[in-house]
Amino acid sequence: MPPGARLRWALGSALALTLGAATLLPGAGAGADDAAGRSMAASHAPAATATAVTWTGDLNGQAPCPEGMTRLRRVASNSLDEGLPMPQFNNGWVSAPGLDGGSAARAAVSSGDVADHLFLPYVQGRVGDRTMFALATRSTQGDSAYTRLQVNSVDLRVGTSGSWRGRVHDITAATDDENGWLGAWFEHRSKAGAATTWDIDNLQIYTCRTAPVSRISGSDRYASAARIAATYPAGVGTAYLATGANFPDAISAAALAGRLDAPVLLTRPDSLPTATRTQLQRLQPARLVVLGGTGAVSQAVQDDASAYAGATTRIGGATRYDVSAGVARAYEPGVPVLYVASGEAFPDALAVGALAGSQNAPVLITPQDRLSGVVAAEVDRLRPGRIVVVGGPGAVSEAVVTDLRGRTAGGVTRIQGTDRYAVAAAVAQQFAPGRPRAYVATGASFPDALVGAARAGSQGVPVLLSRPHGLPGAAATALTRLEAGAGVLLGGDGALNALVMDQVGARVG
Repeated sequence: MPPGARLRWALGSALALTLGAATLLPGAGAGADDAAGRSMAASHAPAATATAVTWTGDLNGQAPCPEGMTRLRRVASNSLDEGLPMPQFNNGWVSAPGLDGGSAARAAVSSGDVADHLFLPYVQGRVGDRTMFALATRSTQGDSAYTRLQVNSVDLRVGTSGSWRGRVHDITAATDDENGWLGAWFEHRSKAGAATTWDIDNLQIYTCRTAPVSRISGSDRYASAARIAATYPAGVGTAYLATGANFPDAISAAALAGRLDAPVLLTRPDSLPTATRTQLQRLQPARLVVLGGTGAVSQAVQDDASAYAGATTRIGGATRYDVSAGVARAYEPGVPVLYVASGEAFPDALAVGALAGSQNAPVLITPQDRLSGVVAAEVDRLRPGRIVVVGGPGAVSEAVVTDLRGRTAGGVTRIQGTDRYAVAAAVAQQFAPGRPRAYVATGASFPDALVGAARAGSQGVPVLLSRPHGLPGAAATALTRLEAGAGVLLGGDGALNALVMDQVGARVG
């Protein structure tokens, strides 16, 4: 920090003590000499640190930690809804409309007011703790060199846009400067006298710890599936290939793949993606099973993929229910349990795939209001000891349950919940606590959970579903009860953002 700025901080601290400040030592404000040519950042200050993590989703809520970490301790936060901090020391910033009807802080600069400064109270951190500074920000200023945040010697250019964005910066280096004390201030300057505004909201300083949580992802659904397949050894006995354009054909196969410790790979209907081809070439399966008809996976794709397998077969049919029944024919009659889920929506069947795979149990899908003939025939052939319907009556009607009761010597029960996340959590509760890991996939789309269910089933661990921008309460409760040794997110930041990883990390290990 330059001498002039340090003097202002010292004056502010002395005044704060005079006013009776206890745990917070406020920083000093800018004087009348603050102008465009007199930036308060030292010319030799460290270069801006990189944004540590992308903060997406609820910018009015908790900011995330970097990948592989979880929040440890809140150091300080300010929603700015109660007005600006340190009003006696600040220059030019005013209250303005903020996030979700609250208030933000705004600096408006122009040729007549070329620089505004906002100071935050000193707060006590700890030397060496992984410390983050997060804020929501927007500005009409397009050059981040003019929207700056300094925390002790850490000098940051805060990237902005015309709409609210989340920004998270690593300020760990600042904890070394003042024995853990952190003094932060903002500077907004006018570029060539232009009139611009800068808004900031939901300021947070917090620490993070390493957590046993990781991510398997690729550039798209095909690459993500290939990354999951990469966790299998070369020379697998069986691999499955399904369309990545829709869910029904592979949804029953996830459980069977889990039983056989076989990967599921995804393809475009008319071309084999490079990532899929690369994994097939590495895996060299003794048998490749193509799921669905030629409208789902063309004959050309099958022929292309066959070059990497000892033998290739196809499970097809006129409908998704034909394919589901075809997959179930791999099971011998007299299975202890059979799972039945909706064939019209994917979440419930995805949620149960890992459980069924770990139990060597088949999964059949059904229309909501009736059993299709081919599925009914397959239930009769399987002669299940009991049947579990996954999902509520809106997914599988009571009429279907009544029909199923006449097709088993045991009972028919339901696993259900208020939504897809609660259903997946209820399925996960069927696993005994102390699993080595738990997988988490988005409940907003099918590919990651579909492929992940096969892997999870082979390992005897659950798959939970999450919203892209936050872990639902039911999933969080289930994770806590599972006492899993680690968490694995399936898919990239667009599927499950960093906050989900943060929240999972807090509940495993």
